Amino acid sequence: MEIINSKYYEGYEGEGEIQFIRHFSNGDKYVIRIWDGYFDEIMGGIQPEQDGWTGLAYYYHVEEPWWGKPWKIPNIQIVLKQLQEIKTEHLNAEAKDLLVELCNILSNSWESNESVWIADE
Repeated sequence: MEIINSKYYEGYEGEGEIQFIRHFSNGDKYVIRIWDGYFDEIMGGIQPEQDGWTGLAYYYHVEEPWWGKPWKIPNIQIVLKQLQEIKTEHLNAEAKDLLVELCNILSNSWESNESVWIADE
């Protein structure tokens, strides 16, 4: 079964879309469709490490491997830590809600030893 959450893409149909796809151990999927403006706003809150970009921010700023095909997040724990450290005062209400949802997806997936993929649709 595939559950699709389009809450963070409604009203932006036809514009850039990022999907986070949680693959449950039973074969089900949870897909959250995100307007790339919200995603860009969240990613803008991640600061580079002393040695440069790491984790998801590295791929976002340098490589973006999810363009053209789904990409498995190699280390959910690192991405979760990055998102949890974002200072939210610069985020609008929708991006704040989305950030909480992404952290929940990643945390639950990490605890259950499940995978999360990113796709650029």
